[in-house]
Amino acid sequence: MKQSQVVNEGSALRAWLRQVPGPRQVVVEASGFWPAFARAVQPEAERLVMVHPQRMKAIASARLKNDKVDSETLAHLSRADLLPEAWMANERTQQVRLLTRLRITLGQQRAKAKNQLQAVLHQEGFLKPVADVFGKRGRAWLAELALSPAARVVVQVWLQVVDQMNAAILEQETALKKMAQEDARARWLQSMPGIGAYSAMVILGEIGEIERFHTKRALASYAGLTPSVRESAGKRKRGGIGHHGSATLRWIMLQVAQVAARHSPAAGAWLKKLKQRKPAQVALIALARKLLTAVWALLRHGLCFDEAIFARQD
Repeated sequence: MKQSQVVNEGSALRAWLRQVPGPRQVVVEASGFWPAFARAVQPEAERLVMVHPQRMKAIASARLKNDKVDSETLAHLSRADLLPEAWMANERTQQVRLLTRLRITLGQQRAKAKNQLQAVLHQEGFLKPVADVFGKRGRAWLAELALSPAARVVVQVWLQVVDQMNAAILEQETALKKMAQEDARARWLQSMPGIGAYSAMVILGEIGEIERFHTKRALASYAGLTPSVRESAGKRKRGGIGHHGSATLRWIMLQVAQVAARHSPAAGAWLKKLKQRKPAQVALIALARKLLTAVWALLRHGLCFDEAIFARQD
């Protein structure tokens, strides 16, 4: 077996691969760089396999862990055809993810800027008289405050940052809305209460190809919305959700569940009934899981949401 270091650049990777007799199977661990790596090596590889290191006990639990040892382990597993393959998103899904995750990040950055400004108000000893200090009334109130000179500078800077984030978010939401109008899958999803153009594109970006989920439970598990199960000595115990899989899909479905509970009679009634025997957050997670199974059905069968059918489901 030949091992050597290669510069992480397309032409260098292809030149190294050409030294290896074909047919060539290239194995790469899941990372943020994998799309660029795939584009670089595919001209010289008959097959590209991506694996998740956490699913490979030989790597995840190794006491000695470095690139040399990991690559040797991957080579041995590749020869034995024992690689736990991870799904590689196609180009279309990658592009959707880039744009939706940009929108999510912009929202997070805007929230941080708002918190920083409100922290200054707290430090200066002012209580806001309006719910939204970034609205018209709130800004008029801010302009009249007797802030210290430094605090005034800080407030003005954070207001400018919030305005910049608002403009960037509006631009991204307009682009995502246009994408949703051109995608039949997004139209199916938007028939469900709680899902708009933005959330529909987030869901599609995180799920990718629905065909890779053979059951609705598989999709719920991918989102980390299924309870953990521990079984020993014939005893079975269910715990909280595992927080594995796509954190973004889990987050957006929880947002969808909160809106659906207010606007869907069936979802609202189901949540209210479950809250009678479960804590509120547990019930909300259960509703998010139930809605995600409905998402699976809509995408698998090309259907629009039916309130009556949802109400009849257990």
